[in-house]
Amino acid sequence: MGLQFMSGVVEMGECPYCSHEWTYQEKLLGYALKPRTRIRCPRCREYLEPSTLTILYDYVAIIGLALMVFLLIPIMGWPVPVSIALSVLLLGVYMAVFLPLTIRFKRYRYNMKE
Repeated sequence: MGLQFMSGVVEMGECPYCSHEWTYQEKLLGYALKPRTRIRCPRCREYLEPSTLTILYDYVAIIGLALMVFLLIPIMGWPVPVSIALSVLLLGVYMAVFLPLTIRFKRYRYNMKE
């Protein structure tokens, strides 16, 4: 359903090869919880890589999360169990909400000589 731009980036969670619209569960289990640089589309089985914008969002979110966990929460002076629970909650929000809802895939063309 998404429009394909000149750069090859398509709408969030859509395969640039077969236009398969990834479900939330596929994005969560197939991308967010697996530490890989590329994954396969469940429909066409082509390898997909996250777009540059997705990687930028990940870096910004990780830096923000790290600042909150390592700087802001300790400065607040809350008891240790509350600080740990808040840190785990923030990590859960990042993994379950932010990562799956900001993923975009891009078709890369590499100049490889055979």
